[in-house]
Amino acid sequence: MQSPPRKTRTRRLPYAILGGGVVAAAAIVGGFLAIPAVSGASGAESSATEELDEVTSKPDLGAPRDPLSPDELSYAIHLASTDESVPDDVTSVDGSDAPQVLSVDIANGDVDATGRLVDVFLFDYTSNQTFLQRVDLAGGSVESTAKAGVQPPPTPDEVDYAFSLFLDDAVASAAVRAEYAAVTGDELESIDQLAVTGGAFVPDAGTLGADACGLDRCVEMQFRVSGGGYLDTTGFVVDLSAKSVIGIK
Repeated sequence: MQSPPRKTRTRRLPYAILGGGVVAAAAIVGGFLAIPAVSGASGAESSATEELDEVTSKPDLGAPRDPLSPDELSYAIHLASTDESVPDDVTSVDGSDAPQVLSVDIANGDVDATGRLVDVFLFDYTSNQTFLQRVDLAGGSVESTAKAGVQPPPTPDEVDYAFSLFLDDAVASAAVRAEYAAVTGDELESIDQLAVTGGAFVPDAGTLGADACGLDRCVEMQFRVSGGGYLDTTGFVVDLSAKSVIGIK
């Protein structure tokens, strides 16, 4: 799995948080060990991505199971994002007029396939739909499947955005701010002061207060103090679709 351009970065760990429980905490995808996307103090390197040149014409293609080249990666995103299946009013997490690119990887179908097929997962914050775009790099075609209520893991950018929404909500963040101050003696003012890990949140029957997260794109986060333990983040999730913090029980 490889990283698309900044603001459309790949989420490397396929896991979801169901009512607070982590499921499928790691995976090996295309020979690459998937690890959690981490932001903040210890996550600068893992969150960073290199800028890619925009590629809108078919580049030189590798063998069917070869890792994607930067040009192939960019071309796959271009085809997936501009396909007619993507709505005209599509938006990303920050409101940009583009879909949120969640992940890009060689299609894990027939290992004997001879085509250059790539799976691109997109999320549209306008319609709250996830798009799986099966891209044929050789033919330039896209096979699209769209579903609401499907919550792939968030990208580092989505986790960063969720943290900013949380920190800007003085009421919601008061307890965590107080705990951080008690542990460190400092005020919590930036994501750079923590290691922040996030996962998609889907409510289960025992979760109270997060019904909207059945359709909205919600993120649950874990905060680790540098060189120390974790802060208590069990009482809230961030609804990225509604741009709000939700208290849960």
